[in-house]
Amino acid sequence: MAVRGLTFDFWGTLFTEGPKFLELVLPKRYEILLDATSEAGVPADEEAVRQAYRAASAAFRAAWEAGEHMSNFDRVAYIFKNLGVPYDEGLVALTARKLEDAALEGDLIPLPGTREAIPALAEKYPLGIVSDTGLTPGRVLRELLARENFARYFYAMSFSDETGAVKPSPEAFHHALEKMGVAPKEALHTGDLPRADVEGAFHAGYTFAVLYTGRTAREPTGVQPTAVLSDHRELVKLLPRLR
Repeated sequence: MAVRGLTFDFWGTLFTEGPKFLELVLPKRYEILLDATSEAGVPADEEAVRQAYRAASAAFRAAWEAGEHMSNFDRVAYIFKNLGVPYDEGLVALTARKLEDAALEGDLIPLPGTREAIPALAEKYPLGIVSDTGLTPGRVLRELLARENFARYFYAMSFSDETGAVKPSPEAFHHALEKMGVAPKEALHTGDLPRADVEGAFHAGYTFAVLYTGRTAREPTGVQPTAVLSDHRELVKLLPRLR
C-alpha cells in the first residue's frame, strides 16, 4: 500500500536543543525556582534547587517509561515538596508556566536533512508531529517551530502534554492521523527511539516505521524498522519505493 501521510517525532528527529538551551534556559529555570521559594517564604539555595530539579526529572522519566505523562504542574509540585515549600496551587501553576516559557529563550538546531526534506515532503503528503514533551510543552514547541518558519509544513501536531497519550501508546499517533485524514495503514512514522517510535507506530497500525539516526546512532531493537536513515533526504528517495 502506498504511503499517504507522514508523521515525525520532534526531539532527536527533526530538531535538537541548541547551545542557548544550556547557556540560557537551564539557569533561567533555576532562577525561577529560587524566586518561587523566596515568594513562598521558604528560600532555598541553588544547590538544593538543582537537586530537586534533577529528582523531578528522574520522576518524570520514570513516569514516561511507565507510559504515563507527568504534567509540568505535578513536576513543580514535586520540586516544591522536595524543597519543603508549602503547597499553593496558584504558585505551582504560575511557576510551571514560567518554567515552560523559559524555553522561548532557547534555540533549535535542525537535524540532518530536516531543512531540505520537510518542505519537499510537505508538497506531496500531509505531515504530522507525534512527540512526547517535558518542560517544553506543545504550545511552546509550536512557537519555536513558527520562529524557524517550520510550523506551516505540519498539518497536525500531537503532543503528550495536550493529549495525555505517551508513545508507544497508539492514541499518541492516532490523534495526529485523525486530523490529517490518514488511516494508520497508509502512514509512515519516523523517529529516533526504537520502542517509542518504531514499535509504537507499528502497534498503532502503521505499515511503515523508520528509525532515524541523524543525531544518535541507535541499533534497532525488538520489531525491525522499515528502514534506518541518518538523513531525512534519504526518506524522500525511499518513499517512492514503498508499497
